Amino acid sequence: MNDKELPSMYSLTQIGIATFLGTPLAAGYMLAANYAALGQRRMGIHVAWVSLVVVILFGLIPVNPITDPGLSVAVLVGQVVLALVAANQLQGKMLASFESMGGKYHPMIRAVAVGLITAFVLTAVILIIVGPPAPAP
Repeated sequence: MNDKELPSMYSLTQIGIATFLGTPLAAGYMLAANYAALGQRRMGIHVAWVSLVVVILFGLIPVNPITDPGLSVAVLVGQVVLALVAANQLQGKMLASFESMGGKYHPMIRAVAVGLITAFVLTAVILIIVGPPAPAP
């Protein structure tokens, strides 16, 4: 397989940035897209489901960014670290091999868009399920 036959993929850096912007759901999407690009759709589906479970678990942490900004930052950083560790374990060697074969990554703007779209969609889903925040007294 030469570089013209290699599909574009997401790098670990792109996965980290998208996770920072859009939760581990963005990382799950990107990891799943990498697997799908290589014909491993079943593994991609598993990764996507696990990322959804991780987002739900992080969502259960009672955190209010106004009253406890320190915990909010810790949760955000924890999500990014967890996503990067998982991505490196799952695809680190594969991506290193991909690079050595001359593979090209998607443009960074695409990773940023994935993160922002994921954040928007997740916020919309939360607002639909929970409703808008109560007005301040």
